Amino acid sequence: MGLVPEIVEFASKNNLGLIQMPCPEFTFCGNPRPSRTKDEYEALPGFKEHCENLARFVVEQAKTLLFMGRNPSIHILAIIGVKRSPSCAINSALRKISGEIQCTNEEGIFMESLRRGLFAAGLNPHFLEFDFDRPDEIISDLKRILGEIRCELPSHLDSA
Repeated sequence: MGLVPEIVEFASKNNLGLIQMPCPEFTFCGNPRPSRTKDEYEALPGFKEHCENLARFVVEQAKTLLFMGRNPSIHILAIIGVKRSPSCAINSALRKISGEIQCTNEEGIFMESLRRGLFAAGLNPHFLEFDFDRPDEIISDLKRILGEIRCELPSHLDSA
């Protein structure tokens, strides 16, 4: 999908860095690829392992950034997933239920692995979900979290 202009603009205005995570579906199936549900990706041989490997890579990248980011220090504001994605949903993965594709209240396959990996590494960032139909919602979520973090910082560090 690529970076979304609304998120890039918000990050730029607020002096935030962005790192785009790899798309498990693209890196496993290429493009174009058929539309699939979480069930179909779970049944795809090797896909869950692929997601676990990508999640390990992202966790290691996050740990390196946090360790190497000394002056200024680096904080992970949020992990942003994609609404209705079988891999990257935070709480809206699509499943086939009784023959119909339905939005469920569960994470995508990659996000499940990523959350486990980050938690095991002692990291517990906010997980947000981007809806391409409602791009303004993610900006509100980011503003709220950024405000919370700025309130927690000592005043001499709150210059971002």
